[in-house]
Amino acid sequence: MIHRRHFTLAAGAATLGVPAFAQSDVLRIVVGFPAGGIVDVIARELGEALKPHLGGRNVIVDNKPGAGGRIAVSAVKSASPDGHTLLLTPASIMTLYPHVFRKLPYDTGKDFAAVSTVCMSTNALAVGKHVPAKTLGEFITWCKANPKEATYASPGAGSGPHFLGAQIAQAAGIEMLHVPYKGAPDILNDLYGGRVASFVTALSNAVQPHKDGRMRVLVTTGEKRSAQLPDVQTAREAGFPQLTMLEWFGLLAPVRTPADTITALHGAVQKAVTSASVRKSFETLVMEPRAMTPADFAARIDADIARWGQTAKSLNYQAIDG
Repeated sequence: MIHRRHFTLAAGAATLGVPAFAQSDVLRIVVGFPAGGIVDVIARELGEALKPHLGGRNVIVDNKPGAGGRIAVSAVKSASPDGHTLLLTPASIMTLYPHVFRKLPYDTGKDFAAVSTVCMSTNALAVGKHVPAKTLGEFITWCKANPKEATYASPGAGSGPHFLGAQIAQAAGIEMLHVPYKGAPDILNDLYGGRVASFVTALSNAVQPHKDGRMRVLVTTGEKRSAQLPDVQTAREAGFPQLTMLEWFGLLAPVRTPADTITALHGAVQKAVTSASVRKSFETLVMEPRAMTPADFAARIDADIARWGQTAKSLNYQAIDG
């Protein structure tokens, strides 16, 4: 369980007026992916928006790509717990990886303290033009009538879309063959060419192809309909509320970071993500700004770890060496 004890202490510390930040000119946000990628863009947009709320501190983004983000996680785990170093990560690295890899150089619950979510991403199920379904219900009917063609693509075995596709199949009571790929370009080529029936992906990858008529998004996993695709039902509207799920991107600190520092950092993030510039930028990325409190974020992490664990067990997924 990720450490929540910080948050009760944090509330008291803030009330007593404990200094918010240790003395330093720099806040370092570590990202486990190369410059130019979506996580890097989120970090840089956030960093700029944070500066006015950090008492004059500068913010730098430190890219440490490799091992699917695990190098960055290890670096932050080993950093001094003084509030100068934070990890910005997508949810899967902290909540899915424990079920995908036999050995990890970190333990999400023991090595980190939740600071704040930054934004949320909706997932989607899309089909190629050769599939006649226009809704999730119609797709389920089509899969039952065409079991040999009932396939879904993902960017790899053990990925979030792989597990989410399995959850969709289980909820719908259908069999779908998972087809793993190395990346979105190959998936799209096969989807457009009719060689795979469907694609489970972040909504950002599907908005423009849907609008262009190259694929059809059947359902999204958000809590409400996407502003970019208001004509597409949510999973809840389609009759499957258990498929409602948002992928978070969030900030974590090394465990034992002072509680008052965590509280102050969350407050700064909350102000940053409500700024007009961040909202505009995240809308372009098909992201929803959201700064969950440290306690709520910690609870969300625990729930996501449990959810993916249940899916891995139902799939009899065999963890691999990292």
